[in-house]
Amino acid sequence: MTQIKFGTDGWRAVIDKDFTPENVARVIQAFCDVHQDGRNHLVYIGHDRRQWSPEMATLAAEILAANGFSVRLTSQFCPTPCVSWLVKDQKALAGIVITASHNPPDWNGIKFKDGFGAAASPEYTQKIEEQILVNEKMGKVTERGDLATLKRVGAIQSFDPGQTYLRHLKNFLRVDSIKNASFKIIYDPLFGAGTGFIGAALDGLGVSQIHDVADTRFGGLNPEPIERNLSALRERVLTEGADIGLATDGDADRIGAFSGDGQFVNSHQIFGLLLLHHVRFRKLRGAVVKSLSTTQLIDRICAKVGLPVIETPIGFKYISKELLQHDALMGGEESGGISLREHVHERDGVLNGLLLLEMMAINGKSLAGLLLDMDAEFGKFEFGRDDYHLTDAKIAQVKSELTRQPIQEVGGIAVKSINTKDGFKYLFADDAWLLIRASGTEPLLRVYAEAIGLPRVKQLLEFARARFM
Repeated sequence: MTQIKFGTDGWRAVIDKDFTPENVARVIQAFCDVHQDGRNHLVYIGHDRRQWSPEMATLAAEILAANGFSVRLTSQFCPTPCVSWLVKDQKALAGIVITASHNPPDWNGIKFKDGFGAAASPEYTQKIEEQILVNEKMGKVTERGDLATLKRVGAIQSFDPGQTYLRHLKNFLRVDSIKNASFKIIYDPLFGAGTGFIGAALDGLGVSQIHDVADTRFGGLNPEPIERNLSALRERVLTEGADIGLATDGDADRIGAFSGDGQFVNSHQIFGLLLLHHVRFRKLRGAVVKSLSTTQLIDRICAKVGLPVIETPIGFKYISKELLQHDALMGGEESGGISLREHVHERDGVLNGLLLLEMMAINGKSLAGLLLDMDAEFGKFEFGRDDYHLTDAKIAQVKSELTRQPIQEVGGIAVKSINTKDGFKYLFADDAWLLIRASGTEPLLRVYAEAIGLPRVKQLLEFARARFM
């Protein structure tokens, strides 16, 4: 029987191999058993546009309702941040989303959101893992009801993700300022759950979409909003003379962008821009939380504006924990997830894309112009990442070698410190850094590098490739 182990953000598995109705049922029944004694039994369920997502969301609803929970099941595909917001707004027990986020199309999975709408902590998901084992030893049978019957008695009710969530976004943003700017916007939801939401938030003004049809194979793309997956978006921005191109991942909690001149704006830059916007325009204060693989730009901004920085292992569940513990202003990660306290302690690619538009409108500047201002004030950091599909044995070998023989220097520049909070992060005397770690969501070894100057980034990435791959 498949061992269910939660990674950096939920449980993910290959469809028809480990992601099966039987295993989904094991996870949901364990969740029910862990929370059976609680007073609040309201649970929101959403899903993305992947193969089996609607069916597994329905299965989860039937199991929850049969176990006495009050269920709100999305009426269509739904951005993960919509579920997070509804859990917080409606004071629900939890949220469950059937999604594998940015993983390739052969994968699917389950994300849990706690009562604050935040990513479930390791302690939260560990209880579910342990309950699965207890249920197996007991030979417990999953309880499951009939959908039509459960709907008729009100145990399962539908919700429209385009209502409460969009109303909240419109109230949160300076929508009129964005509309009055008359931007030309190209939005690429990468065939995912964000389809239609940015346009709807702006009442359709100025927004054109690509990659918005239903396609469980994502058009042959990986639904992750990084530059190599967004060539079509860049081409449309340049061809149509758009002001900006926005992209979200498969479940719409991550963001990527292009400026009007075709420049890719990565997640580090977006984090920096939005941090400045929240501090200087929205006049917000508080600690800022960032993951280990996130840019030093955030540290420089926080040092100047007088905000503390908290660094976590990679995975938004760690960021969410610190956000709640410190009532932090913002949290962000390299992979495109950024959260804001005034919204919900969870990532929201849709909101962050709209906030970039708000920032452009308020400042009367292009995205490229905003970047130039930030670079002039804080320095221009370059970043790169390589992903290697390796066997478990090879990944273990790399870890062993890094433990036995730590990197001492690269390109004649010495390592000044090593951080092993999550993988192996080497900080160099020139303030560049190199991070090597195993992915928590896929069978990959990830290599990250940041420096002042692209040649140094390439040197660090090439060093890792030559030595370990």
